[in-house]
Amino acid sequence: MKESLNVVIVGRPNVGKSTLFNRLIEKRKSIVHNKPGITRDRVEAQVQWWVQGKSYPIIVVDTGGLGSEKFSDEISRQVQIALKEADVVLFLFDSQSGLTPLDEELLLHLKRSGTFETAHFIGVVNKVDHEIHEERVSDFFTFGLNPVLTVSAEQGRGVEDLRNAVIEASKLFWETGGKALDAFLEIENFSESSQAQNFIPRIVILGRPNVGKSTLINAILKKERMITSPVAGTTVDSIDSLVELDNKPFLFVDTAGIRRKGKTKQGIEVLSVVQTKKTLDKANLAILVLDGEVGTSDQDEKLGGLIEEAGCAVVLLVNKWDTQQKNIHFTRELAAKKIRDKMAFLKYAPIVFASALKGDGLNHLGELLEEILHQRKLKIPTHELTEWVRQKMTDNNPKNAKCYLAHQSGRSPPTFVCHVNDPDKIHFSLRRHIINSLRERWGFMGNPVKMLFIEGKNRRSLPKKMKSTK
Repeated sequence: MKESLNVVIVGRPNVGKSTLFNRLIEKRKSIVHNKPGITRDRVEAQVQWWVQGKSYPIIVVDTGGLGSEKFSDEISRQVQIALKEADVVLFLFDSQSGLTPLDEELLLHLKRSGTFETAHFIGVVNKVDHEIHEERVSDFFTFGLNPVLTVSAEQGRGVEDLRNAVIEASKLFWETGGKALDAFLEIENFSESSQAQNFIPRIVILGRPNVGKSTLINAILKKERMITSPVAGTTVDSIDSLVELDNKPFLFVDTAGIRRKGKTKQGIEVLSVVQTKKTLDKANLAILVLDGEVGTSDQDEKLGGLIEEAGCAVVLLVNKWDTQQKNIHFTRELAAKKIRDKMAFLKYAPIVFASALKGDGLNHLGELLEEILHQRKLKIPTHELTEWVRQKMTDNNPKNAKCYLAHQSGRSPPTFVCHVNDPDKIHFSLRRHIINSLRERWGFMGNPVKMLFIEGKNRRSLPKKMKSTK
């Protein structure tokens, strides 16, 4: 009887297996290089994953690239040894190069070898760093892998969802006649204090110069009377402060120093955008600070676009609202309408009116952040989502599109994939209707929602093993 779950990473050369391995074990153990064939032997590491409040012992195995010209026989032999002990296999793709003939050849070989009967396979599309790469993900749903998740191993995006999927997939595999792993199922609960130590939300403060970002940080710290704890950050000149709001810990990141650093250099706008993207890629939520005295600008709109592109949760905070107290004709409702008109793509973001200088409007900020992050973690069961999407498609479906299967492929941000008879039949009004209805039904306040429609097959024609997987 095994005491740990074996998770094996496989794929062709240079798709990011070692980078994902290091990310999953949270250490730099495998050598990472953009030259194919660097990993030759299999590399193992035993770790403890905390997933949904429970502790799981995991052995993560990194393997060499299958199909490599160098050491192909040795690498293949090491991979086969790893697969014999595998409980869950992560088959890694590269979104930027797309689906390749070698990917197809390797998957077919693994299916013929019987590996799909002894382990649960999860498709992992790596290097999904930008919106443009998300469009290519539909190509990877053609092999019957369930689920197929998108990640950026280098930036850490989607890794938490991948851990959850590994645990859920392994439990399902055991229930449907796979390997028994009783010792693994004896999970250990942990206290709220331990959970807080394992996960502290990272909140980035963004905004153009002189909107009051640093003043906002100071107001939060002063109000809670907390001692700040500087920690090493990956963004140059960012200032991180550990704060407790409403009895919940948050790590606030002030990005005010980015612009100041580059003022004397050329290409300031390019540098600011690059640094902002790096900060957002590691954030759980962004607070976009707007100037309540002078109103919104094109620069605010650009920053909002960067937040949405990163798939980050967001709150719009209108600072300096105290300057409008005497303006009886400019109400909060009117101000909110102007903001919505300017940044309609962030209509899902809640708007907070505050004065960082006076400390007004910040009393319930911690509760709001906690609720947004809670809704971001929501996972909708596949069966429930499929039936719901089918029902909603009867409301506004001029081209008679049919949905065979709908499932949630990620939670950072919430991402949903609908397998339909013809993606071209999905009118933009139907897509908008489904997303709006999804928010009404399940919330996802403050979070962008991605809805992908890909060509699928009728479930009656799917293999029996896939039919029983929900």
